[in-house]
Amino acid sequence: MGSSIRINRVTIKTANEQAVYSFQQSVTFITGSIGVGKSSLLELLKYGLGGTGTLMPAIRSNVKSVEVEASLQGRNYRFIREMGETTLDVIETETGELIGPWSVTNRKYMSKASQQLLALLGLPADLRIPKRRVKPTSDTVGISFFDLYKYIYLGQNGIDTSVVGHTDRNLDNKRRAVFELLYGLNSPELIDLAVQKGKWLDREKHLTANAEAVKNFLDQANEPTPEQLTAQDLEARNDLESAHEMLQAVRNESEALLSSQREMRNRVGSLRSELNELSAFRDIAAGDVHKSESLLAQLRLEQQAMQRVEVANNALSGLEFSSCPRCLQDVTNRDVPDDHCLLCMQSEVVAEPGGTGELKRLSSQIIETQSLLLQDANTLDSRTVEIRRVERQLAELTIELERSSSQLISPQLEEVQSLSMRIARLEAKLEQLEASSARWSNYSSTLEEAEAAASEAALVGEAEAELQLTLTGNRTRVPELSRVFNATVRDLRLPWYQSAGIDPDSYMPVVNGEQFEDLSVGGARKTIVNLAYHLANLKYAILHDEVAYPKLLIVDSPRKNVGQTAEDVAVSRQTYLAFMRLQADHGSAFQVIVADNSIPEDLPFEYSELHFTYDAPVVPGVPHPGEGVERVV
Repeated sequence: MGSSIRINRVTIKTANEQAVYSFQQSVTFITGSIGVGKSSLLELLKYGLGGTGTLMPAIRSNVKSVEVEASLQGRNYRFIREMGETTLDVIETETGELIGPWSVTNRKYMSKASQQLLALLGLPADLRIPKRRVKPTSDTVGISFFDLYKYIYLGQNGIDTSVVGHTDRNLDNKRRAVFELLYGLNSPELIDLAVQKGKWLDREKHLTANAEAVKNFLDQANEPTPEQLTAQDLEARNDLESAHEMLQAVRNESEALLSSQREMRNRVGSLRSELNELSAFRDIAAGDVHKSESLLAQLRLEQQAMQRVEVANNALSGLEFSSCPRCLQDVTNRDVPDDHCLLCMQSEVVAEPGGTGELKRLSSQIIETQSLLLQDANTLDSRTVEIRRVERQLAELTIELERSSSQLISPQLEEVQSLSMRIARLEAKLEQLEASSARWSNYSSTLEEAEAAASEAALVGEAEAELQLTLTGNRTRVPELSRVFNATVRDLRLPWYQSAGIDPDSYMPVVNGEQFEDLSVGGARKTIVNLAYHLANLKYAILHDEVAYPKLLIVDSPRKNVGQTAEDVAVSRQTYLAFMRLQADHGSAFQVIVADNSIPEDLPFEYSELHFTYDAPVVPGVPHPGEGVERVV
């Protein structure tokens, strides 16, 4: 079933008024003088559906909102858009359900109008096509409702210059993609496969470029080949194993040589322990000698003091003093205890019988202390002799150990150092070889990934080819459309017509063997051929309901650049007769809306007309100043 779009009415609201324009017939003509707003009405229609309209100053200054009532696939909707807003409200007419708002721009959390309109037509809402038709890559571009709308709306600005935007390279790619979708020459599934294949081909190209970069680096760095790396790695590992074995042998030999040194070191340790112990004993003996000497000196001092006391007692015993022998003062009147001296007032010492008991005791202690002092001195001498003996042994053993170490161990250490450095160099070389192997491995794996990507692209290509086979039968639609186009051009009775057709590759019109670009300079021929091309598409869609081409055509200025000669007037009349014959032949199966200054007189068919004047222009309440006064609306 084909795509169905029908415009029912357009409502324009200003601050104080509104105007409702209905399109009930299959063919509606919008007529009026220059500047009354015919083109603006068509642009407002597009704007109300969420598109980008060319809005003149009078529209932007006075119109507050536009409402479009349209039928899509048999269901009626109201599209309401405030001027200057980037959203539009969408209401399903029968239920009154608000299914919007929709955004006319990209918003993260809001449905986009162009995508939702495609969905209402039964087409994929989020369809992306490869940017390039030849050798497609992963770069894609989205198809919107307004890419399809270019087939519906033949605007005044492009009617004599461009066929559905073919002059723009980016738009031309979309033009061809939309044509193929509408005519069943392509499908969303096939497009998705093309995008997938482009991604795999992109990946293959990227990986191949990476692999080539790695290969160039390896070549410039003079890296060994994988075969050379294998041989060098084996040689380095053998050398490393040999060096480790030699190092172990040297260590074993060194261990035997060091065994005798261990015994000497143990002996040195024992002698040092013994020396420490003897030194401690010597210090104790020296302390004992010092204590005995101090005690003996003290005893001798006490002995001398007692000897002096005994002499004084013996000399002064029996003498009594009545006066001080020094100052001759009287001392007999002193209050002194009986057992104290009148002179010094000290307690009198009563000599023991015989007078020498204490001296004998001191003499006995002195003799005993002298004996202990002698013993301590002998012990000190003995410890000193032993210490000197151990010191001599320790010195001799230390010298022998140093001499043995310098003669036996130093060469071994040098060999160990040499072998260790050799092992370090070999290990570093192995690391370099591993790094080189990793780069070669990266190169190989990248190539393998590239080959895998190419294989995936080939598989997708096979699926693409199989799916294309299912659409092969639809290719006959292009030559069928070409015949319809030829008949359409022929029926216009153009004096310069010889043949017409559709290019099977570009889907562009060809007249008299000439491409659209070569038809004329002034534009009249291009206008007529462009109009005939769109009429042919509409006729084919009417006759073949299986294509998705919408049965709607909106044309602005179908006689642009067409002259006023008798031949030109005849061509213009045939153009309008073509519109009317569609209505006669197919009734309400389609819709055509045409904006023109006027229509030919005496058309033999009934038609609907919206006629505007300077006093009653398209925008209500904003009359035109009059003929000859410029005011673009």
